[in-house]
Amino acid sequence: MKKLLTIVGIFLLSATLGLSQKTYKIPNNGPAQVEISAPTDKWTVTNKDGLFSMVPNDTGESSRLITMMWSSADPNAEDAMDVIANEAFDVIESLLEDITWAEETSDFENNGISFVASDGYGYYVNEDGSRDQMSTTIMLMMPDNTNILTLVFFSSNEAYDKWQDSLFDVILSIKPAK
Repeated sequence: MKKLLTIVGIFLLSATLGLSQKTYKIPNNGPAQVEISAPTDKWTVTNKDGLFSMVPNDTGESSRLITMMWSSADPNAEDAMDVIANEAFDVIESLLEDITWAEETSDFENNGISFVASDGYGYYVNEDGSRDQMSTTIMLMMPDNTNILTLVFFSSNEAYDKWQDSLFDVILSIKPAK
């Protein structure tokens, strides 16, 4: 009887954990290029009008992290890579001041997708004029020979320390759309 209860308990736990994980298609307003899975018990996700974004389900300083992802409007354009990279840098530069970017970029492949990333930090100016240091990363992703996406996130150090493992799990869940 104990063995049966243990098996039922494990089944219910895994079913509950599976329910808190949701897969999103990017972009949502056209043919999907990638899929991304996020645990909805940890993240609030918005996926509309071609922009995927997520923030932690948290309050206070440890909630100050936002992730955004979108695809190139014209991946066949000769300058598509430059355009989407400039869009990503423009987003960060509109939110942070005095940004310092790492001299080296990093590149890796995961789930058949090529990633190129640049890390940096800058300062967010609060309503009272005070400035908070924020970490940021811009990733360019190539899920195939045509499409290009970008993922941008920035966060306070406290939020990054708390959420980095979950954030990386979400990023590493990105795979080509079926």
